[in-house]
Amino acid sequence: MTEKKSYKRLTIEKRKYIERCLDEGNTFSRIAKELDVSPSTIAREVKRNRRYDGPSRRNSAEKCNCVHVGKCLVKKICKDECILSQKSHLRCKNCLHRKCFEICSKYRKNPCTRLVCNGCKRYFRCSLERHFYLAQSAQTLTSTRSFEARSGFDLTPEEVSDMVKTVRAGFKLGHSIHHIFCVNEMPCSERTFYRLVEEQSIPIISMELAKKKKYKKRKRAKEKSVYTKKFYLGREYKDFLKLPYSQRAITTEVDTVWGTRYDKKCILSLHRKDLHFQIYLLLEARTTAEVVAALDWLEECSCGRFSEFFGLLLADRGSEFGDIAGIERSIDRTSQRCHIYFADPSRPDQRGSGEKNHVELRKVIPKGTSLKEMNSYILADICSHVNSTIRKGCGSTTPMQLAQMCLPAELLENLGLSLISPNEVVSTPGILFNPRTK
Repeated sequence: MTEKKSYKRLTIEKRKYIERCLDEGNTFSRIAKELDVSPSTIAREVKRNRRYDGPSRRNSAEKCNCVHVGKCLVKKICKDECILSQKSHLRCKNCLHRKCFEICSKYRKNPCTRLVCNGCKRYFRCSLERHFYLAQSAQTLTSTRSFEARSGFDLTPEEVSDMVKTVRAGFKLGHSIHHIFCVNEMPCSERTFYRLVEEQSIPIISMELAKKKKYKKRKRAKEKSVYTKKFYLGREYKDFLKLPYSQRAITTEVDTVWGTRYDKKCILSLHRKDLHFQIYLLLEARTTAEVVAALDWLEECSCGRFSEFFGLLLADRGSEFGDIAGIERSIDRTSQRCHIYFADPSRPDQRGSGEKNHVELRKVIPKGTSLKEMNSYILADICSHVNSTIRKGCGSTTPMQLAQMCLPAELLENLGLSLISPNEVVSTPGILFNPRTK
């Protein structure tokens, strides 16, 4: 008689092992054999808890991911309207004026056969949608799913409606809650009813209850922040000052710029101190995952020289910079791309250069301006204008001109940045970005 297996949830240690094996290119069968589970268990775990990273941000809108792109010979889809009709030797897939895959009837999206991009050798030149399996992210998703499955209360809408009618009918006669629950058959206990009212889960407000003013909600101790002093040990500002001056001279100061208090979007600002050069990246939320994803994209744009251009980061102690390992690791997950240090609390002067340069951004996007309608193209245009302003600290030249001398043209092109003519530079609000009129 075979011994029956006891099925248990995957632990964080097993998920880390799965992530490591996927990065090494191991199959689901081999991973399942090591963990003594079924291969379908690994496949379901990866598919349910993988993280969606979208398509490649590097010119992803311009790339053709058609299954026929390698052997496509189609010409003149636009017929007589085609401005390249005279050049009959050009194929539509090479057209720079229109995207062939948007108008071609033969377009078929190239599907990816992999569940996740971990260990994929085509990752850096792939334009398809990307998924990654990360142990910590998978653990968080599983915990959230488990919590949501157990939240709520075990009552049907009909039972709630009948209970509310019964309670309000008793209120009209002056009965107390205890009297109503003793006389009538109720679908829940008296204590559960009070809890549902407190949580506003049923359509009865607290002030309708008799003697409500005598009840006082218990105070709970505040949760301690995970970012204790030990969290920043070895990465404090005093440790930053111990570095050689030659390294500190090319520091990149990192910060986030908000719109309104109701916006989820924010701007990640990277300021190369020696060049007075700003880079603005749009974040969909002020979270550690968004910051790491933005730095991953910036590393893709850096032509393999991220460490040379942005190898030393100095940030404040905001929660969005809490994933130190994610910020410092390279996108290949085998090397380190930078080192990050943190300024002391309530000391913006330790990052004075970056804070001062926020003034230039606020000339175009004043405080209180909503960023809900902001997109990456508008932000790149704003960044070009900010960096094309002549600065006295740059020797009466512009940060963009200094950047063009020190940074590769491909990096600036990937970021969508260009030098604006001095007479065309805009430094007033409402011209480059005015959400109220869009």
